[in-house]
Amino acid sequence: MTAINVLAAMPALPETPPPILTLPPPQVSEKTLLSLARSMNLRGTQAAGSIHRDTSTFGYSEGSFDLVLYRASGAFRYKDRNRWQIDHRSNVELSDAAAIRRARRLLERYKLLPAESRVLRVSRLNVAAAGPERRIEDHRVIDVAVHFQPVVRGVPVDGPGGKLTVYLDHEGLTCIDHLSRRVGSIYRRVSSLHAPEHAVDLASRAWNRRGLHSVEVNEVRLCYFELGWTDQQKYLQPAYIVLATLIGPDERIRTGDIFVTPATTNSVGRLVPRIPQGRPQKLRAARGNR
Repeated sequence: MTAINVLAAMPALPETPPPILTLPPPQVSEKTLLSLARSMNLRGTQAAGSIHRDTSTFGYSEGSFDLVLYRASGAFRYKDRNRWQIDHRSNVELSDAAAIRRARRLLERYKLLPAESRVLRVSRLNVAAAGPERRIEDHRVIDVAVHFQPVVRGVPVDGPGGKLTVYLDHEGLTCIDHLSRRVGSIYRRVSSLHAPEHAVDLASRAWNRRGLHSVEVNEVRLCYFELGWTDQQKYLQPAYIVLATLIGPDERIRTGDIFVTPATTNSVGRLVPRIPQGRPQKLRAARGNR
């Protein structure tokens, strides 16, 4: 029996349960790729750049700029490959507040900022060198990233998706990661939500089936759950995300774990795609010497 230690406070629930929303299919084609490139101040023509494609993306390159548009989600990455997370011997001296202001202005300029959002965090890419006595020298920040989280009907969007990240160096913008799907109309009203404790109970059963020694539950979130770059998604549904630490028998090995389950009593389909099962290969008879 897995020992469960719940350290997290349960999230407060809204008075009116958030509805299940539709996610219109993304409009992804070479035409939308070039239009997006022009909106990012590129020329966005086949004469000015080059288009490349594979089974999951459309891509456009112009000069040092790359734009990749994902077919399944409509998410995109726009970057300057000569500057994004490249060390030019500079030091980005931006406070969190200044970085957030710059990032927000850039998203507004490109009309990418959601109607409602919040700042998740500000992160920095550090570089340094060690001297002869192994002392850290020449410590600098070469990249500052501001991570935004969309909020829909007062509920944050979480999961692999629901992210907008703006990367800045000493000169300005170097990259935008935009993984936030366009939200449509209400698909289904929700009469009630499960209690957060229900999510912890389901997670506990899953951990028991895995035969784990002990688990610490660190956080329980209520959110709209969004899938990642290469996933198709038809509905945006309320969900609980349970963040936990799995602890080995000797308590030295500690591993993070995430459990996701629908928060609504009338959810639609699966939240997380099934993991593809590999086909077992047939054994081949050994060939004898001829």
